[in-house]
Amino acid sequence: MPLERPQIFNIVDPSPLHHHYMNVDQMIAEGLSLIQLSQEHDLKVSFRCRLYAAFDEAFGERARQVRAKLATLAVEKVLPIWNSFLPHDCTPNRVLALSEQLLAGSSDLTSVDGEISGLWTHCDDLAWEYVDMQSVVMVGYSAIQVAREAMSEKHFGCEEVNDGSTDMDVDPYSHDAAFCAAIAYSAGPSWDETSDRKRRLEFWTWWLTVAVRAAIAGEHKRAHT
Repeated sequence: MPLERPQIFNIVDPSPLHHHYMNVDQMIAEGLSLIQLSQEHDLKVSFRCRLYAAFDEAFGERARQVRAKLATLAVEKVLPIWNSFLPHDCTPNRVLALSEQLLAGSSDLTSVDGEISGLWTHCDDLAWEYVDMQSVVMVGYSAIQVAREAMSEKHFGCEEVNDGSTDMDVDPYSHDAAFCAAIAYSAGPSWDETSDRKRRLEFWTWWLTVAVRAAIAGEHKRAHT
């Protein structure tokens, strides 16, 4: 990706929704505090990794659906940015469709993985072509990471993350969809002084208070139908 690189909590009884919300409420409150305390209004990667790990712990085999839904919501939040700049390029929509097929078990993992690799290269090409608009191309990368969530039994990219880690320490191929979407929404990563701090605060606040709850509620509904 051609941008400059530079404890799990347990949810007891993952079936009733109120158990999720009791624990998720605590994490949401912590996350909101973190983005307020951050000078750049960024949400630490270590916190996001703990949240993803909590999903894996609580939902087991169904965690993939939760993580993929949360990632999809992040892409949909910033998709208008992509469409306004690249209206004839359907890369994000194509990847989201592939992700749905993977989750439904109607696509072959090997063939999808090959197509995803090609789309990643396409986004790389766009990023070099539109150097001043790389934040827009992050929408495409974000969508690709939705597919990776749909492919992965556990969330990827957190193996080497600790409390002192920043997103600059994460391999570009392992960034989560939300990180990429936040860059698109705020017109740059947190270490870019020209990026929009207020937009970043708006994005992470929405992600914590709306998207996280929607992803969990969606899985709860699927599990009881």
